[in-house]
Amino acid sequence: MTKFDSSNASIMSASEFNQRVKDWGETVRSRSLGTLVAETNVYSGELRSRLKSATNTARDDGLAHAVAFKFVRYGVFVAYGVGNGYIRLNGRVVRGSHNPNRHVPPGPIRRRPVDWLDKNVEQQMQGLADIAAEYYGDRAAKDVLEQIDRVTIVKKQH
Repeated sequence: MTKFDSSNASIMSASEFNQRVKDWGETVRSRSLGTLVAETNVYSGELRSRLKSATNTARDDGLAHAVAFKFVRYGVFVAYGVGNGYIRLNGRVVRGSHNPNRHVPPGPIRRRPVDWLDKNVEQQMQGLADIAAEYYGDRAAKDVLEQIDRVTIVKKQH
């Protein structure tokens, strides 16, 4: 039986875990910004400039427990392809308004949904899962090894 030697182990610290989660959020933010730049017009400039990621930490242990993406409300309209004379009807973007007093003239459909955030979160999800697995796996392994050290009979060789 070998004793667990923490000097040889490269166990991820809480601050390293928090930084890696924060970096993950920044990666998603950066990729989402790239999607916005590539797939939207200049009208989404405020959305582009105000897109932020934030990592929330728990009060009890100080560990990152959530990543939030903050953006102007317009981002939801971009994702659905709606607003300013366009609505979703039966899952499709059409000309129209939910306000019965507003007349929207018919015309070509010049909007489409842009999946600028969700697809980037989904594409990067495995990376976040790997970070969590490494941190919590390291901690669990260390705890198990320490428990084994306590319950085993250590034989000294003479």
